Amino acid sequence: MIDINEIGATAFVIASIRALESEKPHPLFDAPYAEWFSNDRARAAAQQLDAAFPPSTTMVRFRTRYFNRLIERAVAAGTRQVVLLGGGFDMRAHHYRDAGAAFFEVDQKAVLEFKRAIVEQNGLEQPPSLFANYLEADVPSGLAGIGFDLDAPTLMIWEGNTMYLPPESIMPFLNRLADAMSSFRIAFDYFPVDMQNRDDLERDQDRERLEGVEQAMGASFPTGFPDLTVFETQAPFSVAESGTFAGLAEGYGLGEMVAEYPEDWRETLKLYRYCVLERR
Repeated sequence: MIDINEIGATAFVIASIRALESEKPHPLFDAPYAEWFSNDRARAAAQQLDAAFPPSTTMVRFRTRYFNRLIERAVAAGTRQVVLLGGGFDMRAHHYRDAGAAFFEVDQKAVLEFKRAIVEQNGLEQPPSLFANYLEADVPSGLAGIGFDLDAPTLMIWEGNTMYLPPESIMPFLNRLADAMSSFRIAFDYFPVDMQNRDDLERDQDRERLEGVEQAMGASFPTGFPDLTVFETQAPFSVAESGTFAGLAEGYGLGEMVAEYPEDWRETLKLYRYCVLERR
């Protein structure tokens, strides 16, 4: 069984990838705090990830840009609370502190205590945070205890989590959120295949690349969603947005770069997608 602690372990790798954004020919976002959470081991893992499948680190860049813009759009449309769910060393609460929404974080105690120490060393303050394994905790009640309004329009950013989680845990978790909160969206990245049955993947290259990424990240991927209607039939959500991260390339000014990838790479990239669910 996968351990949720693997999510925390990957946080250093993602921070290391984000820390290099300012050096890119076409930066997609600002990440001035990411270097605080980078280290030699994580940078080596990021290089291994790039070697396993070169577009992998580019897709991390795309997903960071996507979730950033999602927050911006949501706040402009009236969202007043943003929850970073299992966000590791995500610093959006600080990057968007003046955007007009209250930020909250939910993650394991060890992750958030480490993060708080680093943030405070650099003169900043950690936002209201719930120290918890969110699969086991009463997240709505815990958030309410630190100032969260259960009835206010809310966006949850669930980035870089779903693929690591036990499949049987996800619907109960989402239903617990829906039972307590009436007005929220939850956005996440995912694989659109049954990760429990990888032999069903039509292309051996896809399976080999997924396994290479797992090895680089030091974690396994047990979960994927071949059919998003599962969220509409087993939980009270509707799919508000979905698509592939590679499909965002044109809008990010990198369409030509992705178009020049070998066709085989572009086929594999169809396995990495985003989804936004809306509580109905």
